[in-house]
Amino acid sequence: MEQLVRYQVERMLRRKHRNPALQLTPTSRLHEDVGLDSIDMVELVINLEHRFHIEIPDPELETLRTVQDVLNCVDEHLAEVI
Repeated sequence: MEQLVRYQVERMLRRKHRNPALQLTPTSRLHEDVGLDSIDMVELVINLEHRFHIEIPDPELETLRTVQDVLNCVDEHLAEVI
């Protein structure tokens, strides 16, 4: 399941950045390295919620700084559902 989550998250980030060749690592920073602004972050969270059928509270959005933070967030919320 982790690989599927990672694949989906990276796919969303690449699509947002409009660069399919973007090299992402767990330590890639969403704002500085990927280039997401605040609107992109809100859209990312909405897409994650829709794709994985989870709910990410607004305050949690502020804690998402790296790709790994996003992966951890999705994993935690998926664990609550199961």
